[in-house]
Formats: sequence, structure tokens, C-alpha cells
Amino acid sequence: MIERIETIGPNIQATEKTRERSGGERGDEVLTKDQVTISERAKDIGRLQVDVSKVPEIRSDRVQELQNAINAGTYNIRGEAVAGKFIREAIIDTLI
Repeated sequence: MIERIETIGPNIQATEKTRERSGGERGDEVLTKDQVTISERAKDIGRLQVDVSKVPEIRSDRVQELQNAINAGTYNIRGEAVAGKFIREAIIDTLI
């Protein structure tokens, strides 16, 4: 899961607690550092996004194959297959 960072800067609450414990002396203050940890799932998603960005949007080989079938008059569409694809996509869209 990717988490959103709302603010950038020192952890003020932790700094105030540290100041209270140390008697308020600025020289004794210990600032905490913000830290970000990326989960394995987020890393996988990042890698997949990179892989998908490398795939061309138009598959020229498939387009050429379909053009040849249409020109030859051998391209046939089954209505059931098209309807099934629409239904599957609609279900997937509702789950996402």
C-alpha cells in the first residue's frame, strides 16, 4: 500500500517531548528524523509500472494480422465473445 506523506519537517511532537525531558535546554535537544519505509508490495507495483510503460500501446503485429484478415474477408466476430468481454471488464471495473 502506498501511503501519502502529509507534512515534511522535523517531528515537532517528539522534539517538544525531548525538550521537556531535558529541562528545555536547546543544546540537549535530540531531533528525530523522519523515515519512510516502502513495502515489498509497493516495490512490486513500481516494478510493474515500469514494465507496463515499456509495452507499446499499439501492438503493430496484431494490428497487421487483423488488417490482413479483414482484407481477406476471413475476420469473423462472435457476438457472444464480445458481450462476454464487456461483462468481464465491467465486473473488474467495479472491483477496482
